[in-house]
Parts: sequence; structure tokens; C-alpha cells
Amino acid sequence: MFDKSTFSDDGAPLARLSGPDGRTLLALLADDNPVNREVGVALLEELGLQVDTAVDGREAVERVAAGRYDLVLMDMQMPRLDGLDATREIRALPGCATLPVIAMTANAFDHNRAECLAAGMNDFVTKPVDLPALAATLRRWAPR
Repeated sequence: MFDKSTFSDDGAPLARLSGPDGRTLLALLADDNPVNREVGVALLEELGLQVDTAVDGREAVERVAAGRYDLVLMDMQMPRLDGLDATREIRALPGCATLPVIAMTANAFDHNRAECLAAGMNDFVTKPVDLPALAATLRRWAPR
């Protein structure tokens, strides 16, 4: 689907991500924009992940509380509950203190990154998303 972007900068194919036992990783993508959700799902699936979505931070917290995710990708600005507050609430859930939460946002300034990290996010990916950079970030935080 993503001819050129399925390769790293050096031309090597991107390896699909999987759990330590070879199982498919389950990710939650929280973004209020339907186009961003569609593109995000396609990118994550291209990397071998199974993806659930949430339309805002409140739904993301509810889904994490009810499910078992390996990774969460979170937009910063969403209605009802923004990504920063949603991350704080996720961190307070039982068993979620170390769940990898990665910002996936158009807010690309250093102070935005600092806000995300201060809220408890593990890392930061900017939109438009570069597939090799996303793969490298997810590889850093995926369960091993």
C-alpha cells in the first residue's frame, strides 16, 4: 500500500513489529480527526499491528481500562478530554503505569514534546507521520 514508505531510508524493507512470542501487537490510536485515524490505522497495520481506535481522550481511557493494549498512540488536542489529560488518567489505571503511550500529533514544537513527556507519555511522533520514524519509535517501546 505504501510503496516507498515501506522501506527505510537505506532502502531496506521495514520489519513488521510483533510481540516477544511472535504474536500480533494490539495498539490503540486516539485521534478525533477521521482522516488522521484512517491514515494512522493504515500505517500501523502496515507495520503489522492490530489497531483499535478512539475518537477522543475520554474514549481512549475507557478502552484502555476495558482492554489489554500493547501500545497507545495519542493525539494531543481532542474534545472531551485531550491527550495530555487522557494519558494522566491512563497512568492512574491499575497495571497501566508502564503502558507505552506515544504522542502522535501535529504539535511539533519542543514545548509540545515537553508537555507530552511531563504528562507521562513515553515518546513523541509528529504528523505527517514518517513510516520509518514511526517504526523506529514503536520498536523502542513495543513489548519484548
